[in-house]
Amino acid sequence: MVDLQTLSLLLSINETQMVQDLVSTVMSSPQVSQFMHEHPLFFKNVQEHVQQWSQSIPAQLKNIPVPDDLQQEYILYLDAQGLSAEQFTQQSADLLVQLQHSDFHTDAQNLLLTLSQANAHNRKQLFIQKWREHLVSQVLSLEIIFAEQERERMLQQLELRMQVAGELDETLAPQHPGKLWDLTATHLLQGNSSLFRHYASFLTHNPELKKIADALGRAATQDSSAEEQINRVETAEWQTVQHEQVPDDLVGIHQSNELNRLISSETVLLTEPELETVFYKQLAERRLLNYQFMGQSRSLETVMSEQRTFGETQDTKGPFIVCIDTSGSMSGYPEDCAKGFCFALLQIALSENRACVIMLFSTDVVTYELTGPEGLQEALNFLGCSFKGGTDLEPCMQQVMHYMQQARFSNADAVVLSDFIAQRLSVETEQQAQQIKRNGNRFNAVSLSRHGKPALMKIFDNVWKFDTSLSGRVLRKVR
Repeated sequence: MVDLQTLSLLLSINETQMVQDLVSTVMSSPQVSQFMHEHPLFFKNVQEHVQQWSQSIPAQLKNIPVPDDLQQEYILYLDAQGLSAEQFTQQSADLLVQLQHSDFHTDAQNLLLTLSQANAHNRKQLFIQKWREHLVSQVLSLEIIFAEQERERMLQQLELRMQVAGELDETLAPQHPGKLWDLTATHLLQGNSSLFRHYASFLTHNPELKKIADALGRAATQDSSAEEQINRVETAEWQTVQHEQVPDDLVGIHQSNELNRLISSETVLLTEPELETVFYKQLAERRLLNYQFMGQSRSLETVMSEQRTFGETQDTKGPFIVCIDTSGSMSGYPEDCAKGFCFALLQIALSENRACVIMLFSTDVVTYELTGPEGLQEALNFLGCSFKGGTDLEPCMQQVMHYMQQARFSNADAVVLSDFIAQRLSVETEQQAQQIKRNGNRFNAVSLSRHGKPALMKIFDNVWKFDTSLSGRVLRKVR
């Protein structure tokens, strides 16, 4: 069976002009023109998308079969073309009979009648020429039908993608559309895109989270071999002090003079008049046996801290791999902070054309590819889920390191969001992480609690603290 592209080539029909006209028609359509006016940063994305589509048109023509009657007529045309002038004159009557179902039949009759007095050679040449023009017209008609269908299909596709891009432009790509256009292939979002607006607003009210995300985004270009700059800055921090006056835990027995913590056996001295003076002597000398308590007290103090900065290099920025604690202690405001931070990373990933993968560690590791083909839907699924998991960081770190060993995740920035109230990582995992660091990857952490275990965070290259407690929130408002 002959396809439309083959027949076009046999008849020497130039498809290039048709494709160019098709591209011009799509790009100048009212829908596209209005979108370009409102969102000029997407012009290059739309143009490249339409160009890629136009390059696929010739291949699509191969899949369009030519109607049987047109195929038979073309074969008859080739046979007639191969006849000599005398043979053509002799067989012209039979030729008309075979063309009786063709649209060219009437024109063929009139043409042979008009050329009856012409010499045989000219009669054949003119007839074949007019017949070819008819066949070309038939093929062009089929191509026009195909082109019209393709134009409508492309405009419908563009309208859906432009609608998604227009809705999410300000929330997901406020600076540069980057990779956002690629994600708009997910036309029907099975969720509420208002989640994107919610977390965009959340970041506006919590700018410190956005600053941490921006700092993480620059981590790939921080060169530790560059000149180090140390700045001393004054910050307000909560200080934890071990204090005996806070009766949290009983830690032992010691000598003191506190009657309210007196061991009951010491009161025996008061039962005998001659021993009573011994009791008061030991009381004055602070040598009575007392229960010893120990607890923590917290106070807000101004401290001087050092901030180290390094020069930036031009290294390629790698993907983000975010590992999130979904334990019960992370529900509520910490959960919103974790999702808001991931939303900020998604904005950076889209603007800088970087991959972004979210992992939730619980009994199982749940993964969301936010910049994959279904990235927008994956992002909605993640932002809409609830944190009701566990605190086992070990399997999630193993999954993160498995990703980092893949070529597409070279120079990656892994970041763990947790309150870090969990068990320590195994020695094997820490050693494996150190090995992966030597390959150019980085491990970072964002601690969402002031009670995080320092021993658990020593594995990370950078640790940012964001206190999600009520006092931490109030302190940020005061600042």
